[in-house]
Amino acid sequence: MFANFAAKRHLTGPLRAVSPVVTDDTEIDWKSANKLLVQPLFRKSVPAASENSLKLEKYFKQAFKGSVPLQRTSLKQSMQLFYVEAVSLFIPMLYITSVLAIFSLAIMFFTEPMVEHILSEQYLDATLWACPAVLTTGLLLILLSPLFGGFRSYHGRILQPHEAPALMSLVNELSRHLNVKPPKRIEINNETALRVDAYAGVNSIYRDEYKIIIGAPLLMSLSVNQLTAMLAHELSHFRVKQQKVAFYLMHHVSEWLYLRASGQDKRHVALLKRMQKENISSYEYLELWVWQRIHLMQQGIFGCLFALHRRLTSWKCREIELETDAMAISVVGSKDFAQMIQKIRVVQNAQNAVSSQNEWAWKEGFLLDDYALAVAMESKKISPAQASALQKNYEKEVTRFCPNDRTRLAQAQVLKQKGKLTAQISAAVLIEQPKKISRELTLLDYESSGIKQSKSCLLSSEKIRQLKLRQEKLKIIAKRYFDGRVDDRVMKFEPSEERDVAGFDIQTCIDHVRRYRVEDRKQQAAATNLLRRITKSYVVERLLHSKLPVAKYLNEEVVTRKDASAYLQYMRSQYEQVLHHMETMDQVFYQRAQDTMNYLDMKARSDVSTAFHNLEFYSQVRREVAAVKEVFKPLNLLVNGMDTGVNTRILQAGANEKQLLWAVVGSLRVALKERPIQVGLSRKKVHLLAYLDFKLGELPSSSNEICIEDMASYVDELLQLLQFQYLKWQAQLAVIMSRFEQDNGITQVNLLG
Repeated sequence: MFANFAAKRHLTGPLRAVSPVVTDDTEIDWKSANKLLVQPLFRKSVPAASENSLKLEKYFKQAFKGSVPLQRTSLKQSMQLFYVEAVSLFIPMLYITSVLAIFSLAIMFFTEPMVEHILSEQYLDATLWACPAVLTTGLLLILLSPLFGGFRSYHGRILQPHEAPALMSLVNELSRHLNVKPPKRIEINNETALRVDAYAGVNSIYRDEYKIIIGAPLLMSLSVNQLTAMLAHELSHFRVKQQKVAFYLMHHVSEWLYLRASGQDKRHVALLKRMQKENISSYEYLELWVWQRIHLMQQGIFGCLFALHRRLTSWKCREIELETDAMAISVVGSKDFAQMIQKIRVVQNAQNAVSSQNEWAWKEGFLLDDYALAVAMESKKISPAQASALQKNYEKEVTRFCPNDRTRLAQAQVLKQKGKLTAQISAAVLIEQPKKISRELTLLDYESSGIKQSKSCLLSSEKIRQLKLRQEKLKIIAKRYFDGRVDDRVMKFEPSEERDVAGFDIQTCIDHVRRYRVEDRKQQAAATNLLRRITKSYVVERLLHSKLPVAKYLNEEVVTRKDASAYLQYMRSQYEQVLHHMETMDQVFYQRAQDTMNYLDMKARSDVSTAFHNLEFYSQVRREVAAVKEVFKPLNLLVNGMDTGVNTRILQAGANEKQLLWAVVGSLRVALKERPIQVGLSRKKVHLLAYLDFKLGELPSSSNEICIEDMASYVDELLQLLQFQYLKWQAQLAVIMSRFEQDNGITQVNLLG
């Protein structure tokens, strides 16, 4: 299915959401948004269809004359479909019958002597036999609990008939042409995918009650012919009832098995949250240890069943996909079908670029105003090198149930058919007001993810691109001005205690930096090496303290020292000595900027004073920032290692690291609160802590209220935002200072040369 071009259908869920503060599209409250569309006040104003829509409706009726006759399924195909249906039903039944048989026999084994002892009035012995019978019954219910629920559903904003009459006409005429029932409704969201999902419950799709969910970026990027190819492919799955049942049954069983094999069911998630509690008692630790072993056993069983089901049924699923491709090719032609596959890959690549751009803008205090339009514009700017890189991925399988792009393109080339649609027009014309709906979807994404007053900070994609390019140029200037000190380390941007340095003028500072540049480079290299070793030693120490395997997390064998703590302290003292020399040079840069400030005019000084003072104040908390970075390393390793499996010991180690990290983050926040560091947020000046709370949300009052993953995510984003603002202040300072030096004929030294 063409959802596979954007994300693994039923396996990894939807792509990243538009909003930079959430992970996926499932966090949008589509129900509340759709309720507004059915209110009486909204229904009163129903505009008539535009002239273009009426022309398109007439065009689609003429293009899709008649209907494609249904082909009778051959005996061989019927047997193959019956086989995959039987396998898809047998594998879950294998689990159910095995669990019921084993535990029913166990219950009978314990119940029979219990009843005998009760009849003989030996109640103590009866109680002893009743205990394992009750435990076995409870375990039976636990192992059968995964049978209920566990299917993902996809949603979007409901398109009303008057909002997209041409699109409705296209879908209805195409459904009639293909001899299938039209969808119950059409929805639109921000994904780069076209999905078919059940209309009301997972079983409704087998009754031809389904809905189509179209990504707004596709509507803004594809042509009508390319969108028709996607729709024809999806609708063709409903032409033959037996094939439809087999196809969706395979997908639903595969999804059901995968979610449980990967531990994504709600019961396993709830267990993981319980295991992350702090200061856990020994009794609760034992209870969670038992629960985890049960879940690990379930995951292993479902993992084996998923692999078995995929091996036995995926071949037929790929055949069905190619058959529906052939039907889509007969509708739109080989050329448009091939262009559709290539265009989807381009749009998907463009979506990644736009999401990255929007994340950068969010740190600046702005947001993209129209996500779908930005993706469409980005997809038109693809370079030949990017196109070549995308073509290399045609051989890769997105999922085992779907053929790769190369196979689909080869089939389209072999068939060589002409399409029924001749006009080459954008798919955006199928909607009456595409830009309005696209912006509405973008705002809905922001508001549902907790971004308040998002309308006040919207910018176009071109404006954001210009701001980003400008910031990149400023970074280059800052790197030259600060002699490459644009890195993770926070400079000691403070007045020097040495009298000679305090008396340097601008040119003397430049000459001093040039004179001692080689020595400074050696100190920087030594500091980098020492810091790397200190960080590694600290991580090893924390892992050993938690009794965790070091090789698993560091991917290398580490020989532990008996005097590891003393050696770590020794390296810290060495680093402090090297850092002292580097910070002495840092103060030369401060003196250079301070002396320049004395000669600036009022306008230039007002432009740079905020950045100058922010660097001064932020330099005072450099120790706290370095402590947060160091303490964050072990927790980040533990969280990243959870993808391969977790146990109670790992989660308890994570809880301990979370407490340590909570303490140093609290110290950093206290230090920042005491200093008037002002930053820009949506064209306003706010305190740095207010900026961080707006971006990350307020930190809970207790570490018990936040889980390990959320804490790691919070600190990761916190460090990124602090680094972003720090580099921004350096760039703002450097551009004004460099301009003054050039305008006044001060000898410029290429400090990077």
